[in-house]
Amino acid sequence: MLIFPAIDIMKGRVVRLERGDFDTVKVYPLSPLEYAKKWESEGAAYLHIVDLDGARSGSIQNFDVIKDIIKNIGIKAEVGGGIRDVSALRQYMDVGAARVVLSTKIIEDISFFQDEYVKASIKRIAASLDFKRMEEKASSLSIGTGSSAWMETVDISVSPFIRYLASQGIEHINFSDISRDGTMRGPDPKKILSFLAAAKSSGPRALFFTYAGGISSMADLETLAGLAKSAEGGVDAVVVGKALYENKFMLKDAIEAVG
Repeated sequence: MLIFPAIDIMKGRVVRLERGDFDTVKVYPLSPLEYAKKWESEGAAYLHIVDLDGARSGSIQNFDVIKDIIKNIGIKAEVGGGIRDVSALRQYMDVGAARVVLSTKIIEDISFFQDEYVKASIKRIAASLDFKRMEEKASSLSIGTGSSAWMETVDISVSPFIRYLASQGIEHINFSDISRDGTMRGPDPKKILSFLAAAKSSGPRALFFTYAGGISSMADLETLAGLAKSAEGGVDAVVVGKALYENKFMLKDAIEAVG
């Protein structure tokens, strides 16, 4: 299982939110590039970078900051936040983002995947799904709308939607438990397994699953790594944010434990 350190950026600074709430901002002292180099030095192979201003406004806001990170590190980065059209997608692809993470766009605009540039870049696109609850047949997925409300809730049946994404060539699925994001309450294995079971029933296509939400300790990481033994399978990567910034454990130790 891979560990992706999170770098969430607001107004050029590294921050963390709780449950996606912009009223809970906590700012950390180093620059985004300094944190990127720190995580690289501790053994990260991949970074998860989010333009929070972009996610909130619906258009890229911290492009130069993120480009600076990508150009000055020797590891890969996936980038999300405010990417709502092909031009924005191309901007990040052109500066070397290994993957671009899309959420609102792929839910609201089913024609997006028909664009020729998108088709050619599909293996470098990850679909992001944030949930609040998981039920037997459907999940409540919270998506950033870029409008007056940061998080709105829509009901989407997981299996058909992931089947649709896979049919378009998507190979990477990022999913988050937004009710635990930034809280360090630990992950909910039951929710995660429910999601994975629904995703698995979407078809035989092999997908790469990245989970985020609530990681607080090495024990949480070991729990997630242990899910691979379940009938539903496990996650391939986990995004870790606040626990690293609050020094709950060292990244290099975590990589050694579950990598």
